[in-house]
Amino acid sequence: MGEHGDSDSKFPSPTVRNEVSGVVRGPVVQAHSIHGDVLIATSTPTPSEMDEWTEGLARGMQELWQREEGHRRIHDPVALPVRWHPAAAELTDHWANIRRLPAGATAEPLVLTGNIEQLGEVYRSIPSHRLVLLGPAGAGKTVLASRLALDLLEARHPGQRVPVIVNVGSWNPETTKLPVWLAQQLARDHPGLAARVQKGGPTRAAALIDDHRVMPILDGFDEIDAGLHPAALRQLNKSPQAPMVITSRVEQYTTAVHAADVLTAAAVVELDNLTMEDLSGYLPRTAAGHRTGIWDPILERMRAEVDAAGPAMLRRVLTNPLMVFLARTIYSDTPGNDPTELLDTHRFSTTSAVEHRLLDAFVPAIYEADQLGGTRRWPVERAHQYLTYLASHLQQAGTRDLAWWQLRDTIPRFHRNLAFALIDGMVVGLAIVLTGVLYKEADFGLMLTIGLVYALAVGLSSVLTVGLTRALRGKRPRGTTRSVFGAVTRGLAVGLIISLLAGLILTVGLLLAQIYSPAMLAVEIGLSTGLLFGFAAGFAAGLIGPREEGPQPTRTRPQIRGRAVFIASRFAVGLTTGVAVGFAANVIQGLTSMHDAHGITQGLASLRWDWILDGLVGGPAFALAFGLEAPTDASDVTSVAQSLERDRRNALRKMLTIALLGGLGAWTALSAFEAALPVALVAMFLSVRATSAWIYWLVLVRGWLPLTGRLPWRVQAFLTDAYKRGVLRQPGAVYQFRHARLQDHLITNTHLGVHGQYT
Repeated sequence: MGEHGDSDSKFPSPTVRNEVSGVVRGPVVQAHSIHGDVLIATSTPTPSEMDEWTEGLARGMQELWQREEGHRRIHDPVALPVRWHPAAAELTDHWANIRRLPAGATAEPLVLTGNIEQLGEVYRSIPSHRLVLLGPAGAGKTVLASRLALDLLEARHPGQRVPVIVNVGSWNPETTKLPVWLAQQLARDHPGLAARVQKGGPTRAAALIDDHRVMPILDGFDEIDAGLHPAALRQLNKSPQAPMVITSRVEQYTTAVHAADVLTAAAVVELDNLTMEDLSGYLPRTAAGHRTGIWDPILERMRAEVDAAGPAMLRRVLTNPLMVFLARTIYSDTPGNDPTELLDTHRFSTTSAVEHRLLDAFVPAIYEADQLGGTRRWPVERAHQYLTYLASHLQQAGTRDLAWWQLRDTIPRFHRNLAFALIDGMVVGLAIVLTGVLYKEADFGLMLTIGLVYALAVGLSSVLTVGLTRALRGKRPRGTTRSVFGAVTRGLAVGLIISLLAGLILTVGLLLAQIYSPAMLAVEIGLSTGLLFGFAAGFAAGLIGPREEGPQPTRTRPQIRGRAVFIASRFAVGLTTGVAVGFAANVIQGLTSMHDAHGITQGLASLRWDWILDGLVGGPAFALAFGLEAPTDASDVTSVAQSLERDRRNALRKMLTIALLGGLGAWTALSAFEAALPVALVAMFLSVRATSAWIYWLVLVRGWLPLTGRLPWRVQAFLTDAYKRGVLRQPGAVYQFRHARLQDHLITNTHLGVHGQYT
């Protein structure tokens, strides 16, 4: 029997709401933001803002799943007649609980049978609005989830909950509360909901969840890590009044129920197998033109030869909608393939062998069919290799979501750090060599030597900064937060170490190269530059310290109107940073002036006020680069291509802004264009790359992975092509494989032989 408690007792809210319809009955006065494992009361957005975000989310969800339903060809030519029946009684709560009846009342079972076109009606007939859809892999659970979401959205009235489909496989119920995880998923796919309702407050997504504006459809409950299913079920039962839908394979859900409890007040149904009548009404309609009738002899033998091994095995295989989809793609949509081969018991002696044949032939069929206009852009062998690499990455990451900004994580951390160390060194070295080219009087060979020395120092400083920061940070228990004091202390320690190492490298390099005379000048320049590197490294360490992951995609859009206060705050940050950096540089220069008799005293006395100019340049640079950002609309649903393009534009805008103003500042201070251009080059890259997911993509995913042969040079083009061909689906800002079973099959069957045969 399920657990019972007050309405949404885990997430209290003064908002009065009808839990069946989800209609708001009272004004929002206060909300409780999700922070770790506790709820913190915060001031709330206005009811009109909450309504705006709710309706925006509803529009975005409807647009997203209409697009996906069309892409998956659910109704081409007609939808498969997926049906269901009530599940075993041991998996279902009491009907009195499902019907929300008072104590002592007698309840009759609900009529829950139906087909895909009736799912919305069946769901609305359940008073608790809690439903579990069970079925084997490929039975059509995800298709039913999307159809249900669209049915509910089409019939939805303003103020009602918004059905939101998320693949729940990456959720860890032992470390993260469902509302926290769900808010992260919403913010990822709907960037307008990633904005904070106030500084330090919850995101818009979290605010909507707190206020019961979202109805989760948790797809793939069975894909949660093994052993965590009971914990997940127990956590879901802490909100017994909250409407929700779960899809799962039967075995995993049954195990969770036996170890924990049924899902409180939830009706549970199990999907039926397809029948011969279903196949006869569907498969012939998928083959037209010169291929009309290719399924007729197959279907005839399956009907007539009931006990024959070949027809019987194929009949069992094609009771599964996924297998029907694969068969349709391989034989109806691909010229030259004959489905009668599936009846050959010498080649396929078991139902498992037939299923493996369909899974094996899927990728070769769609890449050889030339469905997209006749050009084979990706040879079958290469496409299979790339898809297998992506599937392996998802398996190692423990998720079904293929996020473009996380492909960098397929590269070992040391290799990532090494790649960026090389890039950082090359940028600084190139800037120095460029200075020598622009100064006609300069000795190019000398400047090249200096450039190599500095490139080595910068590269080592870059890789050591990351390594030292992680070493000093150590491990911490989940759920604890980083302190600002700890980040600053770590930054100072890293900066000191990098100062010593970089100063030593530069001093030794300059002395060995015999570039400066007297030798004391080389020591002075090496030490002063080393201190500057240390100062920069300490600042970077402070940024790296609190961050567990790399940069996330841009979730904002450029906007000036109404952003005066925010732009002013960024101007103040830039002004302060510019003054601090400029002052530190001048102090370092003074302290290391050791090449004349007056030494440090004269160096300190000769301090100029250039650092004020640095501040006046830094203020506008920060204001223009980081101040013109506003949250996107709540209805904005970001596709993978849009997310990548938006982040690319944002990074380029920031880089050009900082390059222009940084170069202008250097030109004004030094009165030399030859120095301004290299400064602009260094500033535009080093100031943005740590905050840009696109730069990580450019260097690592577009560079390192193709260079090592793991992905093609045109990665995004390949992913887009795979999506168009139906290998991938796109439920928001990430890709997923068309089906989890296809992803798993790619990993376990990695060698592609001739004509799509695996050996």
